[in-house]
Amino acid sequence: MATEDSRELVADYITAARDGGFSPVVVVSAMGRYGAPYATDTLLEIGGDLPPREMDLLLSCGEIIAGTVLAGVLTKKECLCDVLPGYRAGIVTDGRFGDARIIKVEPEHVFKHLADGRVVIVAGFQGMSDTGEVTTLGRGGSDTTAAALGVALGAQSAEIFTDVDGIKTADPRLVPGARTIAEADYDEAFQLAHQGAQVIHPRAVEIARQGNLPLRIRNTFGGGRGTLVTHRVYPTDVWAHRQSDRVATGVTC
Repeated sequence: MATEDSRELVADYITAARDGGFSPVVVVSAMGRYGAPYATDTLLEIGGDLPPREMDLLLSCGEIIAGTVLAGVLTKKECLCDVLPGYRAGIVTDGRFGDARIIKVEPEHVFKHLADGRVVIVAGFQGMSDTGEVTTLGRGGSDTTAAALGVALGAQSAEIFTDVDGIKTADPRLVPGARTIAEADYDEAFQLAHQGAQVIHPRAVEIARQGNLPLRIRNTFGGGRGTLVTHRVYPTDVWAHRQSDRVATGVTC
């Protein structure tokens, strides 16, 4: 979402899915990294010493801005869409500001907009407590939003688009020859994420596992089919030759 070209690419993925007969629900993160005007880290710096409640109100703006910008791109492509903040998408959380946990998802509004033939764009990383306070989900919160919505909607799968080709056997910044893992089970993906691999948040993997929701982690800018995360590793996995009692999926720290 950081550049005009990348937003066009995102919109092309969405319209291709719609034209393929799917009803896409799109979860967006804030645009850009630190220094970009609406990036989460930039908003954190702007917020300074704000109280936690007000800081979450500020941080939630980044994803809403990203959603409305993407809606503008889709509208130019004559793709009907609606933007929903996290609470309108039914993301109900506990009251912990800055690192809230999703306690339930009530997706009635999402279903309504889908029934009207609209693409639904949801602001990730945020929800609302049962006392009516806006909350944010912490780092990786948009991954968590996507997994939770996918489970609640009974989606065929959730696709996480990022800037790497998928889950790697090691950090490619440290190991240039690291390979993309074609398929992994939830336990492998959770352990790698929990121990430091930053390609997906472990909380998102755990929600997907509980809801039996397949996850596919892909590179927005190409790079093939990425990594499929499910309950079992299929025979096409590039590591299928390994001994079942000596399984090594990847290395992280």
